[in-house]
Amino acid sequence: MPDLYYAIKWLHVLGACIGFGSNMTHLFWIFSANGDPANRANLLRLVKKIDDFLAIPAYVVAVTAGVTMWLWQWPLDTPWVITSLVLTILLTVMGIAFGPFMKRWIRLARDEPESPRLAVLARRLTIWWAGISLSVFVIIYFMVVKPPLWQ
Repeated sequence: MPDLYYAIKWLHVLGACIGFGSNMTHLFWIFSANGDPANRANLLRLVKKIDDFLAIPAYVVAVTAGVTMWLWQWPLDTPWVITSLVLTILLTVMGIAFGPFMKRWIRLARDEPESPRLAVLARRLTIWWAGISLSVFVIIYFMVVKPPLWQ
């Protein structure tokens, strides 16, 4: 049974690494898109594809494996796990909300590349992305350090 637990743990770590790594590339792509009006819509579509086909499936694997490990080996009242799950729920809500904004940003970049609304939306989504990435970083920190948040 320990071998199965460690296989699930590897899936969890791999999912978290792929998801977080994918999100980190967004910074490069988003800043590139903001600086390149001619290719902005295509670059933003690439960010959306990275999310849809790499980051989101990786996070689903990470969360599924993480919850499996939690129910299997950790006490149900483990503080860092509970905090990570609360952050994961918040991230899920943020991610669900991010999708329509991203589609709007892509559509605006394609249809109105010189629109002043584009700069406002770009700033909002860049801040949104930073919040998502910081939250994922905190969850990974909890996963590695396992801090005793409360007793």
